[in-house]
Formats: sequence, structure tokens, C-alpha cells
Amino acid sequence: MTIKPLGNRAVIQLLKTQTTKSGIIISTEEKNEQAMGVIISIATGFDHEDGNISKLGIKLGDQVLVGKYGGEEIKDETDPDTVYKIVGVRDILAIIEK
Repeated sequence: MTIKPLGNRAVIQLLKTQTTKSGIIISTEEKNEQAMGVIISIATGFDHEDGNISKLGIKLGDQVLVGKYGGEEIKDETDPDTVYKIVGVRDILAIIEK
């Protein structure tokens, strides 16, 4: 499945539940206020009336934190465990650097 966002949007593949070395479960489920994911597709940018395009400040592969209610979730037809979220750049709360 290929998803190409428009305008100032990005497609994020949400990360599945993770477990730390000490056994603590890190969940991205509904009880959390935000979700973590990886950017897999980015639109060209926001078009201004004067014809200029603003850069979005994100790049493919960035791990990001997004608001729980921001954007639209889409489930992959071939893999029901894979969930994508189409979000506007304003819905991205932070880029997570390791």
C-alpha cells in the first residue's frame, strides 16, 4: 500500500508496543495521550498564495511523537497489525533523537 500525503501532511507508521530490558511495557495504545511512530512519507510542503512552498522541518525516517487525536489512522490491508497515521505537521509534537 502506498500513501502519498498532500499539502503540509506526513504519513507516520505507528510503533507497536515495546518492552524495555527491565520488562516494563511501553505502549502506544489509547490510554496514552500521544503515540510514537516513524515518518514514511512526506508531502511537498505548504503552498502559499505567492507560490512559495514552506519546508515542513521533518524528513523520512524521523521518529516522532504525535497527538493521540491528531490525524487519521489507516490500517494496512495486507498486515492488520500495521497502523499508519496521516497527520498535519502541526500535529507532530516532537522529533525523538537517540
